[in-house]
Amino acid sequence: MKVWLIAVMLSVLPLVSYAGEVSLRLNNGEYEIPAIANLPDSEQAVPAVVLLHGTASHKNEVGNLYVRLAAALADVGIGSIRIDFAGTGDSEVSYRHYTLESAVRDATVALNYMQAQPRVNAEKLGVVGFSQGGLIAQLLIAQSPVFDSFVAWSSVASDGVSAFRPMFDSMYQKAKQQGYVTQEYTWRAPLDISLEWFEQVKANKSLTNMATYNGALLAIAGSADKVVPAENALRLIEATSAYPAQAVIIKDASHIFNVLNEQAGEDEQLLRLTVRWFAQTLQ
Repeated sequence: MKVWLIAVMLSVLPLVSYAGEVSLRLNNGEYEIPAIANLPDSEQAVPAVVLLHGTASHKNEVGNLYVRLAAALADVGIGSIRIDFAGTGDSEVSYRHYTLESAVRDATVALNYMQAQPRVNAEKLGVVGFSQGGLIAQLLIAQSPVFDSFVAWSSVASDGVSAFRPMFDSMYQKAKQQGYVTQEYTWRAPLDISLEWFEQVKANKSLTNMATYNGALLAIAGSADKVVPAENALRLIEATSAYPAQAVIIKDASHIFNVLNEQAGEDEQLLRLTVRWFAQTLQ
């Protein structure tokens, strides 16, 4: 993977909709990254967490999970930043810009922004990655070994193609022919996935590179996850030198922790576990 040297430029837009949050446009040198930072009021610099969303999602995540997480973290004195990867949410560029490398670059811009804030304790940093966002978090940790704590939600935990085998089987050849392939979704508009994304996934060594990570690690998965099976949480724990390290399997939870089911409570359990972990490992 390339190591990107990034000068962060930003403009703060007057789009704040709730206390403590500010909407940003962070420039990575190629395009702007929509972001929302949440810094709680504090007389001392606060820990901060970078929130990385999953495939075809956005900075607030399904069911506003990241909005809710950011507010809950702020309540215990922890700041956060969440971003839209290229082609998602409020991003104004095509999803063809999205690759593993572009996602790590954008996450690095967000990290750099938070490290530069006087109200942030740059010695107390965490990261959350949801699904493919968990893979991006692993790559970010390997490139920027500054994180004290990592929470993985339904995270991919493998090198190479294995986690994405169905996509490769159905779309890789067409991507090779025309440089991209269109992926249809039931919950959003189609996205054009670039050949570069496929090639970078093939070469990916994210799990192998996590062997040197010795910060705190909490891997949370759902027992009913049919997208990224729960055993990935254990695989991630076992691949690292993390301490403390814990895998939690939430009974009957889906890949998205049943967040769209108003009668279910697995999403609340997910948020409580995450906030408690960061409160224990970053403060």
